[in-house]
Amino acid sequence: MAGPDRRPAQPARLRRRRGARRGIALVLVLWVLTLLTVMAVGMTAAQRTETALTENVIADARFRALAEAAIVYTVGTFLTPTQIVGGGLGSAQTPGGGVDTADWLPNGAPRTWVFDGNQLSIAVSNEQSRINLNQATAPVLSALLVALGVGEEESLAIADAILDWRDPDDLKLLNGAEDPDYAAAGRALGAKDAPFVAVEELQQVLGVSRAIYQRLAPEVTVDTEGDQVDQSFASAAVLAALQGIALDAAQLQVQDRDAQASPGAGGRGGPLYRIQVREQGSVGTVRAMEALVDTQHPANPVRWRRFGLVAGLPPAG
Repeated sequence: MAGPDRRPAQPARLRRRRGARRGIALVLVLWVLTLLTVMAVGMTAAQRTETALTENVIADARFRALAEAAIVYTVGTFLTPTQIVGGGLGSAQTPGGGVDTADWLPNGAPRTWVFDGNQLSIAVSNEQSRINLNQATAPVLSALLVALGVGEEESLAIADAILDWRDPDDLKLLNGAEDPDYAAAGRALGAKDAPFVAVEELQQVLGVSRAIYQRLAPEVTVDTEGDQVDQSFASAAVLAALQGIALDAAQLQVQDRDAQASPGAGGRGGPLYRIQVREQGSVGTVRAMEALVDTQHPANPVRWRRFGLVAGLPPAG
């Protein structure tokens, strides 16, 4: 039979202190575990971010190399009087996937190009088939804007503002804009009073919103000479503006023209061509490159190029 417990009873205050120390130790352990968890999550997120950035840089460099190859391929194609596509650097294909042996026309129609297992979309347009911002008259510019879906009054105002931007004087056209109008709109720089050196300057012209710029920019240029527009490969909007016809009639004209055109009959235009190269991304965007090339200088044909991410093309059908 066990004897009585002769250990001295611990005071209640000592027991409470020991319980408090155990609680503090437990809280410290929990805080350490929480801190370690946060550090682990942060390191994982940082590693994922660095991996994504690295992959993006590699993809950008890879696309730039592919875009340069596409420029070489396209310039070589348009330097050749007659073209049998396939072989060489790569193969051009129709959107359906079959090899296209027809001659390539600079009408802006995209073509699928496969190079070293990579699939790109290449569209070539004749730069002389665009309207020159520094030469076009106000009626032509306003008609172009109307064809692009801008209201008539707004089109007249933007056309006059474009002329006021490029002319050397400070005399305001009827619907235009000079320095006082820019100041009233909170734009301290005012009108340039000098020719456009880049199409991007349109974004600084009073009345040209981002939406209007995105529609207008593909139809105009500052890189051609004179006011003559080669209608052989012009877009429907440009034809509507130049001929004074409705956009739907111009679209039918483009369809008939492209169905009957061939380089053997009408040539390929040039020597200036705008090349657009696209590679579809995985998140609804595409890597894109746009370049202006001059086939009269095949050793160094590129006048300018720009890269960027743009909205992805809508799915087929």
